[in-house]
Amino acid sequence: TLADDMRDRITSFRKQGIKKEKPFIQHPTDPISTQIELPVPQPLFDERSMNLSEKEIVDLFEKMMEDMNLNEERKAPLRGKDLSTKREMVVQYISATAKSVSGGLRNSKHECTLSSQEYVHELRSGISEDKLLNCLESLRVSLTSNPVSWVNNFGHEGLGLLLDVLERLLDKKQQENIDKKNQHKLIQCLKAFMNNKYGLQRILGDERSLLLLARAIDPKQTNMMTEIVKILSAVCIIGEENILDKILAAMTIAAERNNKERFAPIVEGLENHEAQQLQVACMQLINALVTSPDDLDFRIHLRNEFLRCGLKKILPELKETEELDIQLKVFNENKEEDSIELSHRLDDIRVYHLLSNMVKDTGSEPYFLSILQHLLLIRNDYYIRPQYYKVIEECLSQIVLHRSGMDPDFAYRERLDVDFSHLIDMLNVLICPVVDGIHMVMSMFLCVFYCLQFDEEFSARQEAKAELQKQEEKIKELESQINTLQTQVTTLIRDIVLQVDEERLSEALIQNLIKNLPEQKELINLAELKNEYEELCESEQFGIVMSSVKMLRPRLNGILFKLTFEEQVNNIRPDIMNVTFACEEVKKSGGFSMLLELVLLVGNYMNSGSRNAQTFGFNVSFLCKLRDTKSTDQNTTLLHFLAEKCEEKYPEVLKFPDELEHVDSASKVSAQILKASLDTMERHIQRLENDIQNFPKTDEKQDKFVDKMSISFDFPFHLPKQYEKLSTMHKNMQKLYESLGSYFAFDPHTVSIEDFFGDLANFRNLFMDAVRENHKKREMEEKIKRAKLAKEKAEREKLERQQKKKQLIDMNKEGDETGVMDSLMEALQSGAAFRDRRKRTPRNGKTAYTCTSSCFTFHIAFK
Repeated sequence: TLADDMRDRITSFRKQGIKKEKPFIQHPTDPISTQIELPVPQPLFDERSMNLSEKEIVDLFEKMMEDMNLNEERKAPLRGKDLSTKREMVVQYISATAKSVSGGLRNSKHECTLSSQEYVHELRSGISEDKLLNCLESLRVSLTSNPVSWVNNFGHEGLGLLLDVLERLLDKKQQENIDKKNQHKLIQCLKAFMNNKYGLQRILGDERSLLLLARAIDPKQTNMMTEIVKILSAVCIIGEENILDKILAAMTIAAERNNKERFAPIVEGLENHEAQQLQVACMQLINALVTSPDDLDFRIHLRNEFLRCGLKKILPELKETEELDIQLKVFNENKEEDSIELSHRLDDIRVYHLLSNMVKDTGSEPYFLSILQHLLLIRNDYYIRPQYYKVIEECLSQIVLHRSGMDPDFAYRERLDVDFSHLIDMLNVLICPVVDGIHMVMSMFLCVFYCLQFDEEFSARQEAKAELQKQEEKIKELESQINTLQTQVTTLIRDIVLQVDEERLSEALIQNLIKNLPEQKELINLAELKNEYEELCESEQFGIVMSSVKMLRPRLNGILFKLTFEEQVNNIRPDIMNVTFACEEVKKSGGFSMLLELVLLVGNYMNSGSRNAQTFGFNVSFLCKLRDTKSTDQNTTLLHFLAEKCEEKYPEVLKFPDELEHVDSASKVSAQILKASLDTMERHIQRLENDIQNFPKTDEKQDKFVDKMSISFDFPFHLPKQYEKLSTMHKNMQKLYESLGSYFAFDPHTVSIEDFFGDLANFRNLFMDAVRENHKKREMEEKIKRAKLAKEKAEREKLERQQKKKQLIDMNKEGDETGVMDSLMEALQSGAAFRDRRKRTPRNGKTAYTCTSSCFTFHIAFK
């Protein structure tokens, strides 16, 4: 039909048959070539087009708009045209397209536009470099001005030919000026070819394209490098899967061919202050590479790699322009946000403890310790140490942040071996001629040395003998002095005991005297040997001296009791007071009484239907067993349930741990030990009083025992009255405890103070632990909830970012969108391509992070 024929004319440029012989092609700027006229196409507009139906016109019109690469916004007003206008536009477009395809359409400058297949033939024919330059310039114009269908026809074979030519030029060792111009024209052709979705997809689908673009980066050719860097920036922000890895891999391979760091050419381009457009393009590529990864660690790694290449030094030196300021602002903002996010991740976490906990008790721990030990071996030099750490950090970065998708080769075990054998051979050659002379000199030296050493040792031995005799004489003198001092000390101790000198008497001295004192019969026997004092040993001499003291043992016991009485009172009184206060607190605590009611209520509810239902009370020791009663899912206990309900509905119950302040101290008091201490104190007081009354008279003026001990029974010491106060307090304590037993229905004679208050103290601690654990559980649930919300938010933002990327270009959308590279480069230049490319970390507020390991996942929330 006519409609089908016209549709074929739109979709195919070559419907007029195959030419038997291809005419010579004139290039626009070739002065040698002569003009040859090509066949004039037959007019396509005839009366048959007027017989097309409305539906056929609409179909052809839609096909025409699609071939013109119009988007929906531009198609909308055209669809509103009337039928006659659409008919005329369809016929005119078919006629113009046919003329362009045939190669006979000429512009005002008499330049001709070749067909796509003619360009393919030219590129394949291997023309000279000068003619290649003209051909590429003409091809660039054709790729820019012709519709996508023309680009499509050219791309089937033409793209591969363009890449072949570019690779051939790059592989040249000696590149002339014409070669550099041809490279630039090839880059411009590739850029024009990519300015639509079809061309962009073909470029991304060819493995060589990105590598050749990376290899063509040359800071010496500023214009060409500007074009290439812009292309790579635009490709980087497309959002295709693994596109960043492909670009980095291409730049890495290109750098390895030139023995440079992969980002060095980009940083070198920034140093060219005369080429401002190149500086802007380089900053665009840096921002595109650094902001693309979603992984914070990888973003920091890429940014640090640029900074190490010299970017840190260059940034302050860049001249401020409007376009460059936009890119610098993007770079600094993203750098600051990554720093904040990293600080939030490491907030309240010590890096060493984090690493230590990760490797503790695992196979990695010995290697981790070995790394730290090797770091300790680094020489402590102000200038050298930073260089060591720089090399180590670079090695770790390359190993840990390797982006090939594969782990390192763990089977590699070779070390850096250095052969020192040549150095050893050289030393042997130098040493051998002088060995004999060295032996002779060494023999003479040893002979003289041994003679001098013998003389010194002989003299020292004689001097040592004389010194030994002097020391023996000194020892004898000291022994006599020690004997004299021992006699004086023994006499001094006797005098102190007689005088009851409390300033020089100590508890330890009296206890040692009582412990080592012989029996009274032995003392009497020693007293009979008084005339043989000098011949006795030291202990017997001491016994003879102390035997002269009358009633020595009762005297020492009385002195010891007086010295320790205040300490005994200070030990007994706090225990009595703690138990007394604890009894009063337990009986008066309203929160504790309410808690007991709740426990009884819950217990009766749980025991409903059993023989223990409607119980009137329970043993206090049962409170500690509330923690042993667990829920069916084993996630909580009855004690935690009660603590939670008290927080929700009975907050006054939570005050009872503070109200029972002295319960813990009272639980450590033993009633038996307390009563035994009071009874012992009473016996000592009575015995001391009897000793004072029955003490025999003596003529010894130094004997002050009766006078000093009598003072203890008078003001202010008055030992009996202090004892009576303690006894009264103890009796009051016992009454309170018995009253408490009646109040809580237990036998105070059966249940000791230590057991009763021990159960209450344990329950008090368990209840407080349950409250804290409930708080931690709620906090953990809140953290998990926040982490879940943050994860959902991050996923939503990721989808939004993907949608925004698709707004720049949707590679999966049907149709041939044009102006793709123009749109991407405009977004890069304005900074719009970097907005919301990843999650922004707020300066204040809470941020949730998810940490994963091989066997579990946990969430940490930071404020």
